[in-house]
Amino acid sequence: MQKWLKTIPWTHFITIEPTPSLPFKQDEIIQRMRTMEYQLNKKYLKSSFPKWDADNRFWMVGFREGDGFGHQIHYHILLHTPSVLHKKIQFENVGADIQMGWIMMPSQNPYSGKMRKFCLDGKRPLDVQKVENVIATSIYCSKWMNRIDAGEDWFFTTPSNMNPTRVAA
Repeated sequence: MQKWLKTIPWTHFITIEPTPSLPFKQDEIIQRMRTMEYQLNKKYLKSSFPKWDADNRFWMVGFREGDGFGHQIHYHILLHTPSVLHKKIQFENVGADIQMGWIMMPSQNPYSGKMRKFCLDGKRPLDVQKVENVIATSIYCSKWMNRIDAGEDWFFTTPSNMNPTRVAA
């Protein structure tokens, strides 16, 4: 898996910070990132993007890290941005779009049913950075994959009808 990850021109590295008092469930992370992936494709690409190859559209792969005991559970996401963006946007900032999309998307506490509030203490729930070294970033994000039972700790956010594994072929 890491050999394949190193071949993708990732553009952004996203860390979803740990929230020990109320951790996010992996299903919620996947759904939130899937929504943001769709919004990025819609904002920057032509409306026919659902029919395009993975190389020509935004897509993400994510990894869960931590065991919840000695190491807090958090997530690392790698974002692939297409080399050609088709819509001219005055302020093109994919990282800011991800931050704002995350904050604006409602999130319900699965235990109390109350809505979560983001950025109340000035700390951002996401850390979004541009990738400077694809190999190092790919290895860092997927480093927990070598652990026992880590098979379910990675995921694609792209809906299954796109099948981003075609990129590996």
